[in-house]
Amino acid sequence: MSGGTTGFDPDAIWAALEQDSIYVHPQMADEVAPEQLAQAKANIERSEVPTYVVVYPLNPEDEFNGDPADLVATLHDQNPEPGIFLATDVRWDRAELGGASWDVRTEDRDPLYHATFAAQIEHPDDLGAQIVAATEMIADGTTQERYDTAYAKYEKTTEKSESSSTYSPPSYASEDNAGAIVGVSLTVAIVAVLVAGAVMWRRFKIERGDIPGRKKAFALPASVVERVRDAHDSALIARADRELLALGELIDETDLGGDTAAWQAVLDHYDAAKRVRGEGAKPDVLDVVGALVLVERGSAALDAATAGKAYQPTAPCYLNPLHGAATGRTTLDTERGKVTVPLCAACRRDLKAHRRPDILDVVRNGRPVHYFDSGVEPWASTGYGSLELDLVTQLHRTRR
Repeated sequence: MSGGTTGFDPDAIWAALEQDSIYVHPQMADEVAPEQLAQAKANIERSEVPTYVVVYPLNPEDEFNGDPADLVATLHDQNPEPGIFLATDVRWDRAELGGASWDVRTEDRDPLYHATFAAQIEHPDDLGAQIVAATEMIADGTTQERYDTAYAKYEKTTEKSESSSTYSPPSYASEDNAGAIVGVSLTVAIVAVLVAGAVMWRRFKIERGDIPGRKKAFALPASVVERVRDAHDSALIARADRELLALGELIDETDLGGDTAAWQAVLDHYDAAKRVRGEGAKPDVLDVVGALVLVERGSAALDAATAGKAYQPTAPCYLNPLHGAATGRTTLDTERGKVTVPLCAACRRDLKAHRRPDILDVVRNGRPVHYFDSGVEPWASTGYGSLELDLVTQLHRTRR
């Protein structure tokens, strides 16, 4: 899986957070004015709720899939401090605020969501002002009050123009949102396809926490969704083409030797990846993801072959193979009953914290559907090789 080029350095970020509670990546320095940073720092210093701000240039193809919640979860794993972690969400045309929180107790049951939403409504075109506003209301304990005011403004705006996409709820995640845990079917209330992962949810019955007071989500206009989805698909196609080309060049440059079976696995996965990618400019996005998984396996087989070792494929994350290798198995409660599947660390964290995981979804017949409900083989039944490791054989069986 391709990472970003920003040079993620958790030690440097934590050094800044421990000193000032605010980290600004050099690439984002122009997004927040010095006086805004000073105001935000002053707000944090007087706040009874531990608050941290990470201004970071996420992008859809980095190790966090562009998700601010995943970024701060990674930081929290390294240094599990309680508090509200605000981070920049750059998946839209401009940066906004998202993040996550841990072990926070306030009168407002959801201060993170309310603060980031209100800040976005109050200052839609000024990231620095959003940071000042969010830290201010957290410090003042006015997150619910300002959210209510902001939401009323938002409703008036959307009533005037149903096609307006100025205000979209920010990305967030919080372990404090557990509440009364109930099993529910996730319905697509927001067809807000984020460029980071085209994250759309159909019905997937999992355990999550209801969030008291959560308002009805804003649905993006169909034209906007279509453009975002097309941009995301095009980015995946370009990525698959780059990685296919890179693997082909490595194969040509590497002397044949080492483990013979591993070398055969390299060639098998490379050929399979080219086959499912096809020649067209608009391949099925599920095939594009399949090509990426096959290329990743081919690269791993090449590493094994050159090291003289046997190749054994690893299971990708079942919910989204673009997350990379699974790190453990989790039992999910689905509409078809309980099933135990391999999941990556991020999805396991989300489920443990009662957050909706980032599931690979596509649109079929005008409706978003989980890839494993799409009927597209061999991806749906094998979980892109997470349930059946021999993905090449399954591909030959289903696509003769």
